[in-house]
Amino acid sequence: MTTHLVLCAALLAASGCQTGLANQTPAAPKEDIAPLSDEFDMPDSLANWKQVHKTEGWNADQLAKYSAENGWLTMVPHTSTWYQDYRGVLVYKEVAGDFVVTTRIRATGRDGQSAPRSMYSLGGLMVRTPRPDTRATFQPGRENYVFLSLGTADQPGRFQFEVKTTQNSQSDLEKILAPSSDALLQIAKIGRSIILLRNDGNGWVVQKQYDRQDMPPTLQVGLTVYTDYPSASRVSAFDHNANVIRGGNPDLIAKFDYVRFRRPAVPAGLNVSRASDAELLKFLGAAAAK
Repeated sequence: MTTHLVLCAALLAASGCQTGLANQTPAAPKEDIAPLSDEFDMPDSLANWKQVHKTEGWNADQLAKYSAENGWLTMVPHTSTWYQDYRGVLVYKEVAGDFVVTTRIRATGRDGQSAPRSMYSLGGLMVRTPRPDTRATFQPGRENYVFLSLGTADQPGRFQFEVKTTQNSQSDLEKILAPSSDALLQIAKIGRSIILLRNDGNGWVVQKQYDRQDMPPTLQVGLTVYTDYPSASRVSAFDHNANVIRGGNPDLIAKFDYVRFRRPAVPAGLNVSRASDAELLKFLGAAAAK
């Protein structure tokens, strides 16, 4: 029996040995992911980020501006959106295993001060499953992601947060009023749990926790911006994804002060999926941002 276990552990992937070892979940990667962070104080660092319109072969750049200046990343989108099979802007890095990602965002209309006046004009953090297809092989029903963003949702002229989970292109969203254009956002992936947190100046709160057991070990993690859903939705999802919509009423400037990655320090014995907000905030929010 001992010999069998040793051989099975060594040859498991190829042999398909049937023991308890075969059902164990591989240990999460332990390598440091802090080097993925970006303070946006060096314009050349943008070369380290991938853009989904390129990696999936659409080659329709929905960003009117994408630049790092004076320690801030500025993203100004053309009319575009994330909803069902509509694919908007995502600037990302590939992250394997559990992680915490944190950013500071300032989201306004194009006047640089007030809340956007075009519906669903927001920017924030996004976690997405890489698609198995490209523009050439596109099939509907394959979008899987979670995001937390700031701007304006269904109340133009008022600041709001939007939380959205999309599974197999079925989108479910929530909107929450925000006090201003500035906030700290954070997303943690721990096992199958995706936890979204925000700080609008009144302390960290857990906004939402999703069970996303469908998501693979390696995900696209980064920044999204989108604006002017009414105009974007006038065309089909494929046409939206394949083209830059230069008309409409885009109204968003999103600025990101930094993006910081780290591994979560989960307390021993804690069942994250059943943890209270208070238990989560002991190692997330401000604790994870340090």
